[in-house]
Amino acid sequence: MRYRPLAGPEGLVVADERTAPPKLIIMGGPGCGKGTICKKIVETCHVVHISIGDILRHAAQEPTEYGKELKDIIASGRLVPDEIVIDILQRELMSPQCQEHGWLLDNFPRTPDQADALFDLGFIPDKYVYLDVPDSVLMERCAGRRIDPVTGAIYHTKFKPPPDDPEVLARLETRMDDSDEAVARRLETFAENMETMPDYLEDMRHVFNGDLPLPDVIDAVLKFVYPDAPLYAHASALPPLVDRD
Repeated sequence: MRYRPLAGPEGLVVADERTAPPKLIIMGGPGCGKGTICKKIVETCHVVHISIGDILRHAAQEPTEYGKELKDIIASGRLVPDEIVIDILQRELMSPQCQEHGWLLDNFPRTPDQADALFDLGFIPDKYVYLDVPDSVLMERCAGRRIDPVTGAIYHTKFKPPPDDPEVLARLETRMDDSDEAVARRLETFAENMETMPDYLEDMRHVFNGDLPLPDVIDAVLKFVYPDAPLYAHASALPPLVDRD
C-alpha cells in the first residue's frame, strides 16, 4: 500500500490504491523514430497507442469518395482538416480501453485548434515527449523507409535493411507521404505549427535528442514516461508518494 501526504498538518496521509493510467503525447517530424519508440512505450506502460496518421492512411485506402479525398490530401503532404481529426480523436479517447489503460497520442495535436479542442474536451496529457531531429536527417530517413503491409514492420534501405527474402521484398511499400516533395512540405508545415502551439502545451514539452542512437533515445524516453515516475508535467506541484508499513 502506498500513501500520499495530505496538505495541512503533518502526518496526515491518504491511501493511493491505484496509479492513474498514463496520458501521454509524443511529437516529432516525419522519420524521427516515433513508431519504434511508441511500440516500446506501449510494451512498457500498456497504454493505447493512437496514431491519427495511421487511422487516416487506412481510411485513405477505402474505395470511397471520402477515401479518395483523404488520399489526395495525405499524398500532397497537407494536413487533414481539424474537424475530421478531432472527431476521430474524441471517439478513440472515449473508448473503454483508453479510459482503463491510458493513452499515447502520436503526433497530436498538430495545430493550435487541435490543442484547444483536446483540452476543452477534458483530455489533459500528463507528459509530452518531443523528439528533436535535424530536417536533413529526417529527409534521409523518410526517403529510404519501407513498410511491410503484412507484418507492419518498418525497414530502411540504408539503416535497417529488410530480410533477404524474395517474398518480403516483393511486398514492401513506400508510404504515400514519403516522397521528397511531400516530406519537405510536411516538415515545413510541422515547423510552422509547432511555432504557434499554445503556451500551456509548450510548457509541458520535454525535448529529447532524436539524433542519438535509437536505443539511447528509447532508454531516455522510457525513463521519463514509465508509470513509476511522476505522471505529471509539473510534478513539483504535487506532494510525493511515500511508503508506509
